[in-house]
Amino acid sequence: MTDINNANLQTEINQLIRHYMDGINWFDYSKNRLNREGAGVYVQQHGVFTRHSRQCWAHVVGNCPEVEPRRFIVKENLFEEEGIEEESHYLKLVKLGEALGLTSEQVHQAQALPSTRAALLIWETLTKDRHWILGCVAKGALEQVNQVECGEMSLAEGNRWMNQLGLTENDVEFWLMHDELDKEHGSGAFDLALHFLPSARGVDANDVLEAVEDSMFAWKIFLEGIADVADSRNTA
Repeated sequence: MTDINNANLQTEINQLIRHYMDGINWFDYSKNRLNREGAGVYVQQHGVFTRHSRQCWAHVVGNCPEVEPRRFIVKENLFEEEGIEEESHYLKLVKLGEALGLTSEQVHQAQALPSTRAALLIWETLTKDRHWILGCVAKGALEQVNQVECGEMSLAEGNRWMNQLGLTENDVEFWLMHDELDKEHGSGAFDLALHFLPSARGVDANDVLEAVEDSMFAWKIFLEGIADVADSRNTA
């Protein structure tokens, strides 16, 4: 069993996140071959992911007996997404899709790719059928990416979408807002999960690392599935 030292464990988590992020080919696509059709595929699939993500966080809340993490998740990851329209990541994603030429219905009614469906099943299992700490770190890992990545992934993506697709800052607000919000959401989720880990029964540091790795593997499947479809349309 890995010794439960939060600083050491967070370092191992960050290393896992960086390892998977370094190998995802979506970023090669977005840097070198991004076009509006491929960006549209991303928006549609991320819309599916975002709606599913709210369900996953609700699973974590439902499994969690502790008041403090429940309050944090409901406030930061559920209420701000669903209850405050101007804060909704999903609605900003719809706006981004419209700037690319999609209709709101094309975002709302998008069908998940097989790779997206596979990734969603992993996240559903991690959050619905596992200890709440494991679900919390699995979802928190996806929002921890901006802290781990020195290049601030979302900010870099927003700049690429403006430079390569001719979009405005207002169009890409979905990307630009993630830089700060994901830092707050991701760190808060991790801090609370790791705070309760030493006293939790039936879960240890190795389980946490495994949950983070499974989640990042799902993220890799999700993004690479989008890149594959985008590239196939470029060469069709």
